Amino acid sequence: MKFLLDLLFRALQLFTEPYFLLFLAIVIITLLKRKNKRRNLRTGIGIAVVLITIFIGNGFLGKLTSGYLQKSYVNTQVSKNTASQNPVIVVLGGGVVDFDHTEKLHTMSYSRMVTAYQLYYEYRKNNQPCKILISGKGRGHTSEAELFSENFKRMGVSEADIIKEDKSMNTYENAKFSSPILKKMAPTSVYLVTSGFHMKRSVALFQTFGLKPVPQASDFIDTEITVFPNSYNAAFTFVMLKEVLGIWQVQLYNSLGMNK
Repeated sequence: MKFLLDLLFRALQLFTEPYFLLFLAIVIITLLKRKNKRRNLRTGIGIAVVLITIFIGNGFLGKLTSGYLQKSYVNTQVSKNTASQNPVIVVLGGGVVDFDHTEKLHTMSYSRMVTAYQLYYEYRKNNQPCKILISGKGRGHTSEAELFSENFKRMGVSEADIIKEDKSMNTYENAKFSSPILKKMAPTSVYLVTSGFHMKRSVALFQTFGLKPVPQASDFIDTEITVFPNSYNAAFTFVMLKEVLGIWQVQLYNSLGMNK
């Protein structure tokens, strides 16, 4: 059952890809033309494609999606209230880039690193204990957790305060593999650091595994309403649409008891 649903959602993800939508429209129009179907139907499909392109490219759909994904987390950045004792800051990896045979963290990972460090610093400057759990393996030879760890140590984070979860390949596994580590540590607070557009799904998955993370969004993305469609709006809109689909998948799997 889960395997079939996974395939279904992978197929649905194709509909958040602009090139696939364009390819699909061309195929349908071509088939209708070959079968001598009504010209009005082909024209209607062509107009629909143009309207969808405008709706996505002019930033309107992206603006709506951005609000749905991120609005709840705008005022939760780097809490100054450090009353909790023995907190753990969980940082989710953003990917690894292999550039010229050198592996580096994806650009979005650095905002997560800064946000996590700021929160860690608030505790440590008051001589309060605080740990950072880095979750992510990535697809490179060096794990995201290891690359994060190296950067955190350069920033002044004690190696004793860094915990690495270096098995997870996606957000579901971030939550699955981090949860036993966190439950064993029994912290008073678990701060979850990731990008704003990624937070809603991440929080839902960590809650699935019995945790109540405090969201700390590290960055936000948005689109700009423009008269003419542009690739910037289209790119970020499709990123956010894919995330919305991921949230629906989590909600469905949770309702069916398939996420644990």
